[in-house]
Amino acid sequence: MAQKIDLDKLNISIPVVSAIIERQHGGETEILVQTRWKPQWDPIYSGTLEIPAGWIDRYENVYEALRREVKEETGLQVLKIKPDIKTREHSPNDDGSFAFVPFCCQQQFKGGKPWIGFVFICEVENKEPVAQNSECRDIHWMKKADLQKLFEESPGKIFTLQLGVLDYYFNYTK
Repeated sequence: MAQKIDLDKLNISIPVVSAIIERQHGGETEILVQTRWKPQWDPIYSGTLEIPAGWIDRYENVYEALRREVKEETGLQVLKIKPDIKTREHSPNDDGSFAFVPFCCQQQFKGGKPWIGFVFICEVENKEPVAQNSECRDIHWMKKADLQKLFEESPGKIFTLQLGVLDYYFNYTK
């Protein structure tokens, strides 16, 4: 079990990955959403709608973190990550680095937790999701149009960190 860290005492931003998981169903695009449920350490946002997301562990490759978080929260394997643009890995001193391009980046800069992260669009295996831990509930597919309507009419029902992500997804991309 991971050690509990008091995030409010650290003077750093917390790196995260988030997954907009899409599928085509009945001729429409659907997005996988879940209810955030972390009442012990995040009571402000527990009960809000979110997309799968989580911390990037120390020295964890963002793609590995994305696959791990999606699996941990939904039980699903990621089959495709978009965009898939990255350099080769460089490791001249038994270290390692690479550059990559996410779909977009996100940051919570006031209130809540100091999240900063990378968002990707993903496709997963053709199975129904099942919430895998106690951090989320009510995981389900939602029509993109219905999610956009909720975003526009009731943004307070969505986890604040992901409002910018959804704004970008709905309004600044094809």
